Amino acid sequence: MSNSISDISDRKRLENDLRLSERKYRRIFEGSKDMILIISENGAIKDVNQAGVDLLGYESKTELLELKSVEEIYENPKHWQVFQKHIQRDGFFKDFEAGFTKKDGTRLHCLLSGTADRGKDGKITGYESIAKDITARMDAIRSFRKRHWELWLLNSVAFAMNKAQDLDEILDTALKKVLEVLKLSSGGIFLIDHDKPGFSLRVQKGLTEGDGTRIPRIVLDDEPLMNSLLKRNLTLDPEPIFPPFKATLKEGGTGNCAELTCFLITEKKRASGFLAFVVPPDRDLTTGQDYHLLGSLGNFLGGAIENARLLQAVRENREDLKRLTAKLFHSQEEERKRIARELHDEAGQALTGISFTLETIEKGLSTESDYVKELIADAKKQMNRTYQEVRRMSYSLHPALLTDLGLEPALESYLSSVSRHSVLDIDFKMVGFEGRVDPAIETVLYRLSQEALTNVLKHSRAKHFRLSIIKGYPQIIFLAEDDGIGFVSNEFDKTKHGLGLLSMKERAAMLGGNFSLRSSPGEGTRIRIEIPVTEETRD
Repeated sequence: MSNSISDISDRKRLENDLRLSERKYRRIFEGSKDMILIISENGAIKDVNQAGVDLLGYESKTELLELKSVEEIYENPKHWQVFQKHIQRDGFFKDFEAGFTKKDGTRLHCLLSGTADRGKDGKITGYESIAKDITARMDAIRSFRKRHWELWLLNSVAFAMNKAQDLDEILDTALKKVLEVLKLSSGGIFLIDHDKPGFSLRVQKGLTEGDGTRIPRIVLDDEPLMNSLLKRNLTLDPEPIFPPFKATLKEGGTGNCAELTCFLITEKKRASGFLAFVVPPDRDLTTGQDYHLLGSLGNFLGGAIENARLLQAVRENREDLKRLTAKLFHSQEEERKRIARELHDEAGQALTGISFTLETIEKGLSTESDYVKELIADAKKQMNRTYQEVRRMSYSLHPALLTDLGLEPALESYLSSVSRHSVLDIDFKMVGFEGRVDPAIETVLYRLSQEALTNVLKHSRAKHFRLSIIKGYPQIIFLAEDDGIGFVSNEFDKTKHGLGLLSMKERAAMLGGNFSLRSSPGEGTRIRIEIPVTEETRD
Protein backbone atom coordinates (compact mmCIF):
# COMPACT_ATOMS: atom_id res chain seq x y z
CA MET A 1 0.00 0.00 0.00
CA SER A 2 2.75 2.34 0.98
CA ASN A 3 4.50 1.59 -2.35
CA SER A 4 1.41 2.60 -4.30
CA ILE A 5 1.16 5.87 -2.37
CA SER A 6 4.86 6.49 -3.08
CA ASP A 7 4.40 5.84 -6.80
CA ILE A 8 1.47 8.24 -6.95
CA SER A 9 3.50 10.91 -5.18
CA ASP A 10 6.43 10.46 -7.58
CA ARG A 11 4.11 10.66 -10.55
CA LYS A 12 2.51 13.87 -9.29
CA ARG A 13 5.91 15.36 -8.61
CA LEU A 14 7.03 14.47 -12.13
CA GLU A 15 3.87 15.92 -13.58
CA ASN A 16 4.37 19.14 -11.61
CA ASP A 17 8.00 19.30 -12.78
CA LEU A 18 6.86 18.71 -16.35
CA ARG A 19 4.24 21.47 -16.15
CA LEU A 20 6.83 23.79 -14.59
CA SER A 21 9.29 22.96 -17.39
CA GLU A 22 6.65 23.56 -20.01
CA ARG A 23 5.77 26.94 -18.47
CA LYS A 24 9.47 27.88 -18.38
CA TYR A 25 9.92 26.73 -21.98
CA ARG A 26 6.81 28.66 -23.05
CA ARG A 27 8.07 31.82 -21.31
CA ILE A 28 11.42 31.44 -23.04
CA PHE A 29 9.70 30.56 -26.32
CA GLU A 30 7.39 33.55 -26.27
CA GLY A 31 9.79 35.95 -24.56
CA SER A 32 12.67 35.42 -27.01
CA LYS A 33 13.50 38.30 -29.33
CA ASP A 34 14.75 35.80 -31.91
CA MET A 35 12.41 33.90 -34.22
CA ILE A 36 11.77 30.32 -33.00
CA LEU A 37 10.11 27.83 -35.33
CA ILE A 38 8.82 24.34 -34.54
CA ILE A 39 8.68 22.42 -37.81
CA SER A 40 7.35 18.97 -38.62
CA GLU A 41 9.37 16.38 -40.49
CA ASN A 42 7.62 17.25 -43.76
CA GLY A 43 8.29 20.98 -43.36
CA ALA A 44 4.97 22.25 -41.97
CA ILE A 45 5.21 25.02 -39.37
CA LYS A 46 3.73 23.59 -36.15
CA ASP A 47 4.48 26.58 -33.91
CA VAL A 48 6.18 29.99 -34.02
CA ASN A 49 6.79 32.56 -31.33
CA GLN A 50 5.54 36.12 -31.42
CA ALA A 51 8.99 37.43 -32.39
CA GLY A 52 8.81 35.28 -35.51
CA VAL A 53 5.36 36.66 -36.37
CA ASP A 54 6.61 40.24 -35.90
CA LEU A 55 9.88 39.76 -37.78
CA LEU A 56 8.15 38.18 -40.76
CA GLY A 57 5.45 40.88 -40.76
CA TYR A 58 2.39 38.64 -40.44
CA GLU A 59 -0.81 39.67 -38.70
CA SER A 60 -1.00 36.64 -36.42
CA LYS A 61 0.52 33.31 -35.59
CA THR A 62 -2.45 31.59 -37.21
CA GLU A 63 -1.66 33.23 -40.54
CA LEU A 64 1.85 31.81 -40.42
CA LEU A 65 0.72 28.34 -39.38
CA GLU A 66 -1.59 28.18 -42.39
CA LEU A 67 1.40 28.17 -44.75
CA LYS A 68 1.85 24.79 -46.44
CA SER A 69 5.59 24.61 -45.83
CA VAL A 70 8.38 26.50 -44.19
CA GLU A 71 9.94 26.75 -47.67
CA GLU A 72 7.48 29.56 -48.38
CA ILE A 73 9.25 31.90 -45.98
CA TYR A 74 12.77 31.03 -47.16
CA GLU A 75 14.15 33.44 -49.74
CA ASN A 76 15.96 30.50 -51.29
CA PRO A 77 14.18 27.14 -50.68
CA LYS A 78 17.53 25.37 -51.02
CA HIS A 79 18.50 26.82 -47.64
CA TRP A 80 15.77 24.66 -46.04
CA GLN A 81 17.18 21.60 -47.76
CA VAL A 82 20.68 22.47 -46.55
CA PHE A 83 19.25 22.86 -43.02
CA GLN A 84 17.76 19.35 -43.15
CA LYS A 85 20.89 17.71 -44.55
CA HIS A 86 23.16 19.25 -41.91
CA ILE A 87 20.92 18.13 -39.04
CA GLN A 88 20.60 14.60 -40.45
CA ARG A 89 24.36 14.41 -40.75
CA ASP A 90 25.54 16.24 -37.59
CA GLY A 91 22.47 16.32 -35.36
CA PHE A 92 22.53 20.13 -35.20
CA PHE A 93 22.87 23.21 -37.35
CA LYS A 94 24.65 26.41 -36.17
CA ASP A 95 25.08 29.99 -37.40
CA PHE A 96 24.11 29.53 -41.04
CA GLU A 97 23.35 32.76 -42.91
CA ALA A 98 19.94 32.45 -44.52
CA GLY A 99 17.48 34.85 -46.07
CA PHE A 100 13.74 34.89 -45.28
CA THR A 101 11.02 36.64 -47.23
CA LYS A 102 8.70 38.82 -45.19
CA LYS A 103 5.01 39.06 -45.98
CA ASP A 104 5.56 42.37 -47.81
CA GLY A 105 8.25 40.79 -49.99
CA THR A 106 11.25 42.44 -48.35
CA ARG A 107 14.26 40.45 -47.22
CA LEU A 108 15.05 39.38 -43.66
CA HIS A 109 18.68 38.34 -43.18
CA CYS A 110 19.12 35.85 -40.31
CA LEU A 111 21.69 33.70 -38.59
CA LEU A 112 20.06 30.25 -38.39
CA SER A 113 20.68 27.47 -35.84
CA GLY A 114 18.64 24.34 -35.14
CA THR A 115 18.30 20.82 -33.75
CA ALA A 116 16.15 17.77 -34.49
CA ASP A 117 13.28 16.28 -32.46
CA ARG A 118 13.54 12.48 -32.40
CA GLY A 119 11.13 9.71 -31.45
CA LYS A 120 11.84 6.76 -29.18
CA ASP A 121 13.28 4.92 -32.17
CA GLY A 122 15.74 7.75 -32.78
CA LYS A 123 14.15 8.84 -36.04
CA ILE A 124 13.65 12.54 -36.74
CA THR A 125 10.07 13.67 -36.10
CA GLY A 126 10.60 17.39 -36.49
CA TYR A 127 12.92 20.33 -36.12
CA GLU A 128 13.47 23.33 -33.89
CA SER A 129 15.20 26.35 -35.39
CA ILE A 130 16.21 29.72 -34.02
CA ALA A 131 16.75 32.60 -36.44
CA LYS A 132 18.56 35.71 -35.21
CA ASP A 133 17.79 38.87 -37.19
CA ILE A 134 21.08 40.31 -38.51
CA THR A 135 19.53 42.45 -41.27
CA ALA A 136 20.77 45.71 -39.72
CA ARG A 137 24.24 44.28 -39.30
CA MET A 138 24.35 43.03 -42.90
CA ASP A 139 23.04 46.37 -44.17
CA ALA A 140 25.84 48.09 -42.25
CA ILE A 141 28.38 45.67 -43.73
CA ARG A 142 27.02 46.24 -47.23
CA SER A 143 27.12 49.99 -46.63
CA PHE A 144 30.71 49.71 -45.45
CA ARG A 145 31.64 47.65 -48.49
CA LYS A 146 29.96 50.15 -50.77
CA ARG A 147 31.89 52.96 -49.14
CA HIS A 148 35.07 50.94 -49.47
CA TRP A 149 34.40 50.40 -53.19
CA GLU A 150 33.67 54.10 -53.62
CA LEU A 151 36.97 55.10 -52.01
CA TRP A 152 38.76 52.40 -54.01
CA LEU A 153 37.23 53.75 -57.22
CA LEU A 154 38.18 57.38 -56.49
CA ASN A 155 41.66 56.31 -55.40
CA SER A 156 42.10 54.35 -58.64
CA VAL A 157 41.17 57.41 -60.68
CA ALA A 158 43.48 59.62 -58.59
CA PHE A 159 46.32 57.12 -59.12
CA ALA A 160 45.69 57.17 -62.87
CA MET A 161 45.84 60.99 -62.78
CA ASN A 162 49.18 60.89 -60.98
CA LYS A 163 50.61 58.19 -63.22
CA ALA A 164 49.51 59.59 -66.56
CA GLN A 165 48.52 62.96 -67.93
CA ASP A 166 46.61 61.53 -70.90
CA LEU A 167 42.90 62.33 -70.54
CA ASP A 168 41.65 59.22 -72.36
CA GLU A 169 43.75 56.98 -70.11
CA ILE A 170 42.26 58.62 -67.01
CA LEU A 171 38.72 58.30 -68.37
CA ASP A 172 39.27 54.69 -69.42
CA THR A 173 40.49 53.80 -65.92
CA ALA A 174 37.48 55.53 -64.34
CA LEU A 175 35.02 53.74 -66.63
CA LYS A 176 36.49 50.28 -66.06
CA LYS A 177 36.54 50.74 -62.30
CA VAL A 178 33.00 52.12 -62.01
CA LEU A 179 31.62 49.30 -64.18
CA GLU A 180 33.37 46.83 -61.90
CA VAL A 181 31.97 48.47 -58.76
CA LEU A 182 28.44 48.69 -60.16
CA LYS A 183 28.65 45.18 -61.66
CA LEU A 184 27.60 46.46 -65.08
CA SER A 185 28.94 45.33 -68.44
CA SER A 186 28.36 48.33 -70.73
CA GLY A 187 28.98 52.02 -70.41
CA GLY A 188 30.84 55.03 -71.73
CA ILE A 189 31.98 58.57 -71.00
CA PHE A 190 30.85 61.37 -73.29
CA LEU A 191 32.46 64.82 -73.33
CA ILE A 192 30.76 67.98 -74.51
CA ASP A 193 32.28 69.43 -77.69
CA HIS A 194 31.14 73.04 -78.08
CA ASP A 195 32.94 73.44 -81.42
CA LYS A 196 30.74 70.93 -83.32
CA PRO A 197 28.51 71.22 -81.16
CA GLY A 198 27.77 67.72 -79.87
CA PHE A 199 28.77 64.93 -77.52
CA SER A 200 31.87 62.86 -78.29
CA LEU A 201 32.24 59.30 -77.00
CA ARG A 202 35.78 59.35 -75.55
CA VAL A 203 35.90 55.90 -73.93
CA GLN A 204 33.45 53.01 -73.92
CA LYS A 205 33.01 49.36 -73.09
CA GLY A 206 30.31 47.22 -74.66
CA LEU A 207 28.43 50.12 -76.24
CA THR A 208 29.48 49.83 -79.88
CA GLU A 209 30.54 46.98 -82.12
CA GLY A 210 32.43 46.65 -85.36
CA ASP A 211 35.63 48.28 -86.57
CA GLY A 212 34.86 51.73 -85.21
CA THR A 213 34.24 53.29 -88.63
CA ARG A 214 30.58 53.93 -87.79
CA ILE A 215 30.38 56.91 -85.46
CA PRO A 216 27.69 56.48 -82.80
CA ARG A 217 25.28 59.35 -82.15
CA ILE A 218 23.71 60.03 -78.78
CA VAL A 219 20.42 61.82 -78.35
CA LEU A 220 19.16 62.95 -74.95
CA ASP A 221 15.52 62.12 -74.29
CA ASP A 222 15.15 65.58 -72.73
CA GLU A 223 15.71 67.89 -75.71
CA PRO A 224 15.75 71.18 -73.70
CA LEU A 225 18.42 69.66 -71.44
CA MET A 226 20.46 68.62 -74.48
CA ASN A 227 20.28 72.12 -75.96
CA SER A 228 21.26 73.67 -72.62
CA LEU A 229 24.31 71.42 -72.19
CA LEU A 230 25.60 72.39 -75.63
CA LYS A 231 25.57 76.12 -74.81
CA ARG A 232 29.01 77.61 -74.12
CA ASN A 233 27.73 80.04 -71.51
CA LEU A 234 25.80 77.47 -69.44
CA THR A 235 26.50 77.85 -65.71
CA LEU A 236 25.33 75.44 -63.03
CA ASP A 237 25.03 75.93 -59.30
CA PRO A 238 27.31 73.37 -57.59
CA GLU A 239 25.47 70.25 -56.40
CA PRO A 240 26.68 67.01 -54.78
CA ILE A 241 24.93 65.23 -57.65
CA PHE A 242 22.66 66.36 -60.46
CA PRO A 243 19.52 64.36 -61.38
CA PRO A 244 20.23 61.53 -63.84
CA PHE A 245 18.74 61.63 -67.31
CA LYS A 246 18.00 59.18 -70.12
CA ALA A 247 19.56 59.05 -73.58
CA THR A 248 19.56 56.85 -76.67
CA LEU A 249 22.76 55.77 -78.42
CA LYS A 250 22.34 55.09 -82.13
CA GLU A 251 25.11 53.34 -84.04
CA GLY A 252 25.33 54.83 -87.50
CA GLY A 253 24.13 52.67 -90.39
CA THR A 254 23.17 49.64 -88.30
CA GLY A 255 19.92 50.68 -86.67
CA ASN A 256 21.24 49.42 -83.33
CA CYS A 257 20.11 51.45 -80.33
CA ALA A 258 20.98 51.38 -76.65
CA GLU A 259 19.03 53.00 -73.85
CA LEU A 260 21.38 54.75 -71.44
CA THR A 261 21.12 56.13 -67.92
CA CYS A 262 23.38 59.20 -67.66
CA PHE A 263 25.01 61.15 -64.84
CA LEU A 264 26.46 64.62 -65.34
CA ILE A 265 30.17 65.43 -65.00
CA THR A 266 30.72 69.00 -63.77
CA GLU A 267 33.56 71.30 -62.73
CA LYS A 268 33.40 74.92 -61.52
CA LYS A 269 29.78 75.54 -62.53
CA ARG A 270 30.36 74.01 -65.96
CA ALA A 271 29.20 70.75 -67.51
CA SER A 272 32.11 68.77 -68.98
CA GLY A 273 30.24 65.65 -70.09
CA PHE A 274 28.43 62.68 -68.61
CA LEU A 275 28.77 59.03 -67.60
CA ALA A 276 26.37 56.72 -69.44
CA PHE A 277 25.42 53.12 -68.58
CA VAL A 278 23.27 50.35 -70.00
CA VAL A 279 21.24 49.42 -66.91
CA PRO A 280 19.17 46.19 -66.67
CA PRO A 281 15.40 46.72 -66.16
CA ASP A 282 15.55 45.26 -62.62
CA ARG A 283 18.34 47.65 -61.57
CA ASP A 284 17.95 51.20 -60.27
CA LEU A 285 20.93 53.57 -60.12
CA THR A 286 18.89 56.64 -59.27
CA THR A 287 18.66 55.96 -55.52
CA GLY A 288 20.85 54.71 -52.71
CA GLN A 289 24.60 54.53 -52.49
CA ASP A 290 25.17 53.82 -56.18
CA TYR A 291 23.54 57.18 -56.88
CA HIS A 292 25.82 59.02 -54.43
CA LEU A 293 28.86 57.15 -55.74
CA LEU A 294 28.16 58.38 -59.27
CA GLY A 295 27.70 61.91 -57.94
CA SER A 296 31.12 61.81 -56.26
CA LEU A 297 32.71 60.35 -59.39
CA GLY A 298 31.08 62.97 -61.61
CA ASN A 299 32.50 65.82 -59.52
CA PHE A 300 35.88 64.10 -59.29
CA LEU A 301 36.10 63.50 -63.04
CA GLY A 302 35.12 67.11 -63.71
CA GLY A 303 38.27 68.26 -61.94
CA ALA A 304 40.35 65.60 -63.70
CA ILE A 305 39.06 66.66 -67.13
CA GLU A 306 39.75 70.33 -66.42
CA ASN A 307 43.26 69.55 -65.15
CA ALA A 308 44.00 67.37 -68.18
CA ARG A 309 42.84 70.12 -70.52
CA LEU A 310 44.94 72.73 -68.72
CA LEU A 311 47.98 70.43 -68.89
CA GLN A 312 47.36 69.88 -72.59
CA ALA A 313 47.15 73.63 -73.11
CA VAL A 314 50.41 74.08 -71.17
CA ARG A 315 52.11 71.38 -73.29
CA GLU A 316 50.89 73.02 -76.50
CA ASN A 317 52.06 76.43 -75.30
CA ARG A 318 55.43 74.97 -74.38
CA GLU A 319 55.75 73.43 -77.83
CA ASP A 320 54.83 76.77 -79.39
CA LEU A 321 57.37 78.52 -77.18
CA LYS A 322 60.00 75.94 -78.07
CA ARG A 323 59.34 76.47 -81.79
CA LEU A 324 59.43 80.25 -81.38
CA THR A 325 62.66 80.03 -79.37
CA ALA A 326 64.22 77.78 -82.01
CA LYS A 327 63.12 80.22 -84.70
CA LEU A 328 64.54 83.13 -82.69
CA PHE A 329 67.90 81.41 -82.18
CA HIS A 330 67.99 80.41 -85.84
CA SER A 331 67.25 83.99 -86.92
CA GLN A 332 69.87 85.23 -84.46
CA GLU A 333 72.49 82.87 -85.88
CA GLU A 334 71.62 83.84 -89.43
CA GLU A 335 71.88 87.53 -88.52
CA ARG A 336 75.22 86.90 -86.80
CA LYS A 337 76.50 85.13 -89.91
CA ARG A 338 75.37 88.04 -92.07
CA ILE A 339 76.95 90.68 -89.84
CA ALA A 340 80.14 88.62 -89.49
CA ARG A 341 80.33 88.22 -93.26
CA GLU A 342 79.76 91.94 -93.84
CA LEU A 343 82.35 92.88 -91.23
CA HIS A 344 84.85 90.53 -92.79
CA ASP A 345 84.10 91.30 -96.40
CA GLU A 346 82.95 94.92 -96.47
CA ALA A 347 84.63 96.57 -93.49
CA GLY A 348 87.76 94.41 -93.77
CA GLN A 349 88.20 95.10 -97.46
CA ALA A 350 87.52 98.81 -96.93
CA LEU A 351 90.20 99.02 -94.25
CA THR A 352 92.63 97.11 -96.48
CA GLY A 353 91.90 99.51 -99.33
CA ILE A 354 92.48 102.53 -97.11
CA SER A 355 95.78 101.01 -95.96
CA PHE A 356 96.93 100.57 -99.59
CA THR A 357 95.90 104.16 -100.35
CA LEU A 358 97.96 105.44 -97.41
CA GLU A 359 100.98 103.47 -98.67
CA THR A 360 100.57 105.03 -102.11
CA ILE A 361 100.36 108.50 -100.60
CA GLU A 362 103.41 107.73 -98.48
CA LYS A 363 105.46 106.72 -101.52
CA GLY A 364 104.58 109.94 -103.30
CA LEU A 365 105.76 112.21 -100.55
CA SER A 366 109.09 113.98 -100.74
CA THR A 367 111.91 113.19 -98.35
CA GLU A 368 111.22 116.44 -96.53
CA SER A 369 107.75 115.26 -95.43
CA ASP A 370 108.89 113.20 -92.43
CA TYR A 371 106.17 114.58 -90.18
CA VAL A 372 103.45 113.58 -92.62
CA LYS A 373 105.02 110.13 -93.01
CA GLU A 374 104.91 109.70 -89.25
CA LEU A 375 101.21 110.60 -89.24
CA ILE A 376 100.59 108.14 -92.04
CA ALA A 377 102.49 105.41 -90.14
CA ASP A 378 100.34 106.05 -87.04
CA ALA A 379 97.20 105.93 -89.16
CA LYS A 380 98.31 102.59 -90.65
CA LYS A 381 98.87 101.18 -87.16
CA GLN A 382 95.39 102.31 -86.10
CA MET A 383 93.99 100.82 -89.28
CA ASN A 384 95.71 97.50 -88.52
CA ARG A 385 94.35 97.47 -84.93
CA THR A 386 90.88 98.29 -86.24
CA TYR A 387 91.18 95.50 -88.81
CA GLN A 388 92.19 93.01 -86.13
CA GLU A 389 89.25 94.12 -83.94
CA VAL A 390 86.86 93.73 -86.87
CA ARG A 391 88.22 90.20 -87.45
CA ARG A 392 87.81 89.41 -83.75
CA MET A 393 84.25 90.73 -83.76
CA SER A 394 83.47 88.78 -86.92
CA TYR A 395 84.86 85.58 -85.40
CA SER A 396 82.98 86.17 -82.17
CA LEU A 397 79.70 86.63 -84.04
CA HIS A 398 80.18 83.46 -86.10
CA PRO A 399 83.54 81.76 -86.50
CA ALA A 400 84.28 80.69 -90.04
CA LEU A 401 86.11 77.65 -88.64
CA LEU A 402 82.79 76.32 -87.27
CA THR A 403 81.23 76.31 -90.72
CA ASP A 404 84.32 75.21 -92.63
CA LEU A 405 86.04 72.68 -90.34
CA GLY A 406 83.55 71.86 -87.60
CA LEU A 407 83.03 72.10 -83.87
CA GLU A 408 86.30 70.79 -82.45
CA PRO A 409 88.70 73.05 -84.43
CA ALA A 410 86.44 76.07 -83.78
CA LEU A 411 86.33 75.42 -80.01
CA GLU A 412 90.07 74.73 -79.82
CA SER A 413 90.76 78.05 -81.54
CA TYR A 414 88.30 79.93 -79.33
CA LEU A 415 89.48 78.37 -76.06
CA SER A 416 93.15 78.88 -76.95
CA SER A 417 92.50 82.55 -77.61
CA VAL A 418 90.74 82.95 -74.25
CA SER A 419 93.50 81.04 -72.46
CA ARG A 420 96.20 83.34 -73.93
CA HIS A 421 94.45 86.46 -72.67
CA SER A 422 93.46 85.20 -69.18
CA VAL A 423 94.94 83.35 -66.21
CA LEU A 424 92.29 80.60 -66.44
CA ASP A 425 93.55 77.05 -66.90
CA ILE A 426 91.30 75.43 -69.53
CA ASP A 427 90.99 71.66 -70.11
CA PHE A 428 89.02 70.71 -73.23
CA LYS A 429 88.22 67.35 -74.78
CA MET A 430 85.78 65.90 -77.29
CA VAL A 431 85.14 62.16 -77.32
CA GLY A 432 83.27 59.93 -79.77
CA PHE A 433 83.04 62.37 -82.70
CA GLU A 434 84.34 60.47 -85.71
CA GLY A 435 82.96 63.06 -88.08
CA ARG A 436 80.77 66.13 -88.33
CA VAL A 437 77.34 66.30 -86.70
CA ASP A 438 74.28 68.27 -87.69
CA PRO A 439 75.16 72.00 -88.14
CA ALA A 440 72.33 73.04 -85.78
CA ILE A 441 73.78 70.83 -83.02
CA GLU A 442 77.31 72.13 -83.71
CA THR A 443 76.10 75.71 -83.42
CA VAL A 444 74.24 75.02 -80.16
CA LEU A 445 77.24 73.23 -78.62
CA TYR A 446 79.52 76.10 -79.63
CA ARG A 447 77.17 78.70 -78.10
CA LEU A 448 76.78 76.60 -74.94
CA SER A 449 80.55 76.51 -74.60
CA GLN A 450 80.81 80.25 -75.15
CA GLU A 451 78.14 81.00 -72.58
CA ALA A 452 79.58 78.62 -69.99
CA LEU A 453 83.07 80.10 -70.34
CA THR A 454 81.76 83.68 -70.32
CA ASN A 455 79.97 83.02 -67.01
CA VAL A 456 83.15 81.54 -65.53
CA LEU A 457 85.26 84.53 -66.61
CA LYS A 458 82.72 87.10 -65.39
CA HIS A 459 81.48 85.65 -62.13
CA SER A 460 83.20 82.52 -60.80
CA ARG A 461 86.76 83.68 -59.94
CA ALA A 462 87.79 80.15 -60.91
CA LYS A 463 91.34 78.98 -61.60
CA HIS A 464 90.41 75.89 -63.59
CA PHE A 465 87.71 75.24 -66.18
CA ARG A 466 86.97 71.84 -67.72
CA LEU A 467 84.84 71.40 -70.83
CA SER A 468 83.92 67.91 -72.08
CA ILE A 469 81.67 67.03 -75.00
CA ILE A 470 81.01 63.30 -75.31
CA LYS A 471 79.07 61.66 -78.09
CA GLY A 472 77.41 58.34 -77.32
CA TYR A 473 74.07 56.80 -77.98
CA PRO A 474 71.36 57.94 -77.63
CA GLN A 475 72.71 61.34 -76.60
CA ILE A 476 75.53 63.88 -76.64
CA ILE A 477 76.66 64.88 -73.16
CA PHE A 478 77.94 68.42 -72.56
CA LEU A 479 79.85 68.97 -69.26
CA ALA A 480 81.20 72.31 -68.04
CA GLU A 481 82.86 72.46 -64.60
CA ASP A 482 84.81 75.10 -62.67
CA ASP A 483 86.34 75.44 -59.20
CA GLY A 484 85.01 78.94 -58.58
CA ILE A 485 82.98 80.54 -55.78
CA GLY A 486 79.69 78.92 -56.87
CA PHE A 487 76.20 80.09 -55.89
CA VAL A 488 72.82 78.76 -54.75
CA SER A 489 71.83 76.73 -57.81
CA ASN A 490 68.05 76.79 -57.28
CA GLU A 491 68.15 80.61 -57.37
CA PHE A 492 70.24 81.02 -60.49
CA ASP A 493 67.47 82.80 -62.41
CA LYS A 494 67.35 85.50 -59.72
CA THR A 495 71.08 86.29 -59.77
CA LYS A 496 73.47 87.97 -62.17
CA HIS A 497 74.11 84.54 -63.73
CA GLY A 498 70.45 84.19 -64.73
CA LEU A 499 70.17 85.28 -68.36
CA GLY A 500 73.17 83.32 -69.55
CA LEU A 501 72.12 80.10 -67.82
CA LEU A 502 68.51 80.49 -68.97
CA SER A 503 69.79 80.96 -72.50
CA MET A 504 71.74 77.70 -72.18
CA LYS A 505 68.65 75.95 -70.85
CA GLU A 506 66.53 77.22 -73.74
CA ARG A 507 69.11 76.23 -76.34
CA ALA A 508 69.24 72.72 -74.89
CA ALA A 509 65.43 72.49 -74.82
CA MET A 510 65.32 73.59 -78.45
CA LEU A 511 67.03 70.31 -79.38
CA GLY A 512 64.96 68.24 -76.92
CA GLY A 513 67.78 68.17 -74.39
CA ASN A 514 67.87 68.12 -70.59
CA PHE A 515 69.68 70.83 -68.60
CA SER A 516 70.93 70.28 -65.05
CA LEU A 517 72.93 72.57 -62.80
CA ARG A 518 74.78 71.78 -59.60
CA SER A 519 76.38 74.54 -57.59
CA SER A 520 76.77 75.73 -54.03
CA PRO A 521 78.74 78.59 -52.42
CA GLY A 522 82.46 77.78 -52.35
CA GLU A 523 82.03 74.49 -54.22
CA GLY A 524 82.20 75.61 -57.84
CA THR A 525 79.65 74.97 -60.58
CA ARG A 526 78.86 71.96 -62.77
CA ILE A 527 76.57 72.12 -65.81
CA ARG A 528 75.41 68.94 -67.54
CA ILE A 529 73.35 68.97 -70.71
CA GLU A 530 72.10 65.88 -72.53
CA ILE A 531 71.11 66.32 -76.17
CA PRO A 532 69.48 63.37 -77.99
CA VAL A 533 71.23 62.07 -81.09
CA THR A 534 68.47 62.36 -83.69
CA GLU A 535 68.24 61.02 -87.22
CA GLU A 536 69.35 64.43 -88.44
CA THR A 537 72.75 63.92 -86.81
CA ARG A 538 75.30 62.97 -89.47
CA ASP A 539 78.71 61.45 -88.94
